[in-house]
Formats: sequence, C-alpha cells, structure tokens
Amino acid sequence: MFAYHNKIARVNLTTGKITYEELPDEVIRKFIGGKGLGYYLIYREVPPGTAPLSEANKFVFAPGGLTGLIPGSSKVIAVSKSPETRLISDSSGGDAFGPKLKGHFDALVIEGKAEEPVYLHVHDGEVEIRDAKHLWGKGNYEVAGELWKEYPKASIASIGPAGERLSRIANVIYDTERASGRGGLGAVLGSKKVKAVVVEPGEKPGVAEPEEFQRLWQEFYDHFATDPKYEHSRNYGTSDGLRSSASLGMSPAYNFSRPHIPDELASKLAGDEVKKYEVEPEWFVHGKSCPIKCARYVEVEYRGRKIRVKPEYESIAMLGAATGVFNFPAVAYFNWLVNDLGLDSIATGNTIGWLFEMVERGLVGEEEIGFPVKGWGNEEAEERLIRLMAERKGIGAVLADGVKRACERLGRGCELAVHVKGMESPAWDPRGRRTYALSYATADVGASHLRGWPRPHQLPNQGPAKELVPSLIEARDESYITDMLGTCKFVSYRMEDLAKFYSLATGEEWTVEELRKRAWAVESIARIHDALDWVTPPLDDVIPPRWWEPEPDGPAEGNKAFMDYNDFLEARREFYRLRGWHEELGVPLPETMEKLGYGELRGDAERALEVVKRRMGL
Repeated sequence: MFAYHNKIARVNLTTGKITYEELPDEVIRKFIGGKGLGYYLIYREVPPGTAPLSEANKFVFAPGGLTGLIPGSSKVIAVSKSPETRLISDSSGGDAFGPKLKGHFDALVIEGKAEEPVYLHVHDGEVEIRDAKHLWGKGNYEVAGELWKEYPKASIASIGPAGERLSRIANVIYDTERASGRGGLGAVLGSKKVKAVVVEPGEKPGVAEPEEFQRLWQEFYDHFATDPKYEHSRNYGTSDGLRSSASLGMSPAYNFSRPHIPDELASKLAGDEVKKYEVEPEWFVHGKSCPIKCARYVEVEYRGRKIRVKPEYESIAMLGAATGVFNFPAVAYFNWLVNDLGLDSIATGNTIGWLFEMVERGLVGEEEIGFPVKGWGNEEAEERLIRLMAERKGIGAVLADGVKRACERLGRGCELAVHVKGMESPAWDPRGRRTYALSYATADVGASHLRGWPRPHQLPNQGPAKELVPSLIEARDESYITDMLGTCKFVSYRMEDLAKFYSLATGEEWTVEELRKRAWAVESIARIHDALDWVTPPLDDVIPPRWWEPEPDGPAEGNKAFMDYNDFLEARREFYRLRGWHEELGVPLPETMEKLGYGELRGDAERALEVVKRRMGL
C-alpha cells in the first residue's frame, strides 16, 4: 500500500528473537497508523487484566499514516498498557524519531523482558538487540550524547533513571527534548530492561500521486510559514500559554486552587520572559519539515549551573505555576532535570503542587517529608523532591507513582489530588470552559487536554453542558485523526486537507467521514478493553473534588466545572448516546461496532456490557 511499508518489526526480549511481519492493507484501512494501529495491536495482544509492569505487557512505537510525509507531521505514538492508570494509553512524541522509524516499519512491537539492560538498533529495515549495561543508571542527556557518538545520524528514544526504577510517571524522551510523557510508559520499557531505541534514517515510503502531492506539500508549507495567523506560534511556540490560561481562569496555579492569576505574575513564566533566554536551537531540536518551527530553545543559569532546554507550556505551567514557583530560570532547570531523569513533567509538577498544598494546610510536615518544606514557591524543595522521586528514596518513594497513589499511601489529601482515573490533570483547569471537564472525565487515557475542546468558548454557568457535547465529540475525533496520521495539533490543517493528503498518499479515496469513523471505532475499542479490565464508566468517568469548588476570583469567578451534578450527568449521558454507547453504562453497543464496520468486535462489546452490568448489580 502506498505511504506504508506494510511491515511490523517484533522484538521478543525474552527469547532474543526478532521477526518481521506483513501488515495487511485491511488492517491499515481500519486503523491507519499511529494511535489507531497501536491500539489495535495492544487490544489484540494484551488481554484485559494484564499487569502493566509484567512480562506480558507490550510496548508499541507507531508512526502515523502521514508521519514524515507532509509539513508538520513528525509524530510517533507510543502505546502500551499504562502502569499508572492500567488503561491502554498512548502518548505522542515529535521531531525525528517518528519519520526515521517510518523509513523502516509501520510499527515496532517490543515484548517479553531482557535479563540485562539492552538497547535496540534499527537500521536498514532491521532491528538488533545490543548490550546497554554501560548506559543503565545514566540520565537521558548523557545517554543521547554517548549514542550519538556511535550513531551520529540516528534519532534516540530513551528512558532515564525514573523509568529504570519503575516510577509510574516515568516517560520516554526523544533526542533529549521531546517526550511521550503521559501514562508512565517509560516504566514499561524499564520493566523490560530497554534503555533506548536508536533509529537510523531509512527509506521513506512512496506516495501514489507524487507530483500532485508535492504541489500540495509546497502550498501548505508556504501557507503555514507565512500566514500572519500563525505568527504568534512561530514566535512563541506554546511558551506564552500561561498568560492565556490565567486570563481565562484556566491555569493550574497553586495546585489548581487559583486558576486566575494576575497577568504580571503569569508573565514571569510566559512568552516574552522565555524569549529573553532564547538561543539558536541545536541540530536535533527543530523538525526539518515543519513550517512553523514553534520550539523555543533556551539557555539559563540556575544556581551556578548552565543548562539548555526546550520548554513547552505544559512543563512551564506544571513545574512552575502549579507549585507556586514563578522564577523562569528555576522552572527551566526543573524542566531540564525531569527530562534528564525521565519523569513526566505534568505528573511531577501536579504531584509536587499537591504536596506543597498539603504543607500549606498543615496536613503533612517535616517529620514525614524528611526535610523542611515551606510550601508554595519553595524552589530548593522542588528540586530535591524531583531527584528523590526519580531515585525512589524517602518521601520520593511515596510520590514516585503519581498523586493518586501518593494520597492513598499517606492516607489523606485525596480530596486535593487533581487527577482522573489516576492520571494527573494537565495545565488547563476546566472550570473556565463549558463542558470541557467532560472531555477529561471520558478521555480514554485519564485526564488529558488532547481529547477534544468543546466549542464555542463559554463559561460553565452560561448554559447546560449537554448543548456543547456534539462539538466535543467532533473535536475528539479530530484529535484522534491527527494522532492516527501523525500530524501536529499546532499545525492547523482542516480535516478536509488531511483527507486530501491521505488520498494522494495512498492512492485511495478518503473522506473526512471515513476518517471520523476510524476515530470513533478506535475510541470504542479502547473503551471495550478498559471495561473488560477494570473501568466501570458510571463510577469512573468522573472529575476530582477540586473542580466542584467554585473558582475564587477572575473571569470564571463562581464557576464550577458544571452548573451542578445533574448538569454533569445529563452531559455525560448525551456523550454516551451520541457515541453509540449504552446511555447509562458508557459501554459501546454491539450494534455500534457493526455499524462502524468492526463487527468482529461485537462479541467483545456484548461481554463488556455484561461485565459492567454485574459490577453495577444490574
């Protein structure tokens, strides 16, 4: 099939056997690539109930259907069963790893467990298992530096010490500055003793209509590179995000207790402040095919140490505003530190912000923590806590697996822990946007800001949340489509544009409606698998107590995430109904799977319905 190699590489670390399998066109047409293909493989091969850190779990790297082929299409999607949430979980990463992997395979499946640390070397359409004992225990920056000496043209996915120690909020770092950050997927590689995956450039798959494809490529590249509408992104990237979120009453400041903060405070961690430290990016930071090149690369000196890092809004807001630290050099350093140690910046900031609030409220003190912590804004404590979390030492052993487990281990403070299904909330408080909390409540991975934003932007008290559910579903489908095709959400293609590109690439006629069907089906298979595992949607598709508190001030003052609990239930019921799921139980109906063209999953949907009914005593 054009735009693909029709090939999967499978590495069994237990046996040391590497096999190459044909990927049938039929599977590509149903699941496309990236998130879709990754979910298909995990759904098929990792049964519900599998322990995420066991040898039976599997890890998939899957580039998207258009990864490396169109402007702003650098994404690879990492998919596995999450050790943090026990859900099928995916997290995308950018820059060169995805396009280079696409030059060899449509997916790389890692299974089993090595006895000693290894890394995988992908080159010339093959994979080799190599000894990594000399890399084990080292940070991601040092690991990349050593591997680039041997493989100067390669792209590297690696885990830090946090992943080695099986922290459930450990991430996968690409070329030191990008990450598949969410869900603790770094711990899955750590459990398998995989330190890194090194991918050499390969042979880009051909497209069906090369002349028209190239013409369209140039047209869109020029559009995104010159249109004034994208000037802010080209200039700031996501680094100016805190000013936006704070002005809307949607920031995570002080563990989401003060979503609105004054602009002069937010500006200390925002665009113009970040640009003061900007330097020319290293060779591996900017995607060559991206017309926007929104990455900001900075150099700061913090406590006598000079570091370079690529900060994004989520990392800045969660390691800074959420913990009450409004000193950019400190926050940039924390960003560098979590990258090096291999910790999810969102989960780390969320968990430390929660601990700081616990200190502020007198719910935990020096005796339990092991050293003095002042609370909000305590830079020294934040740095120390990050290191302890990666090392699993002292209080770090309590915090290393995220905020849900931390509050359960301490036996208090769970009403202050901001997460959904065990995944920490990212840096957007939903009390500033009508119906948005429903996106968090129903997202396949837990709290994620990348599972659809309802339109238009209104406050929760401006009308029933139910009214904006259709727009949320539309946006969710669009998010899935970009994750299946491997395109960046900050390169604003219309869905019609992506369907046109995909048609020219594959030589087959694709419509937006067909792409949306694939998105709908992929979300539904995730829901079936998770219901067969442990999710009982009426009990688990919920939001944390904090978002039921009215915002204290600012433009969203007095707003909760929903007008009241009934408003939430009606909106959730409407979401289930429009998705073709059981209106009360939130499980895909067998006839929905038939309607979408996935009749082979009808039996699984029936079983999932029965399982949830039994749990609910029905």
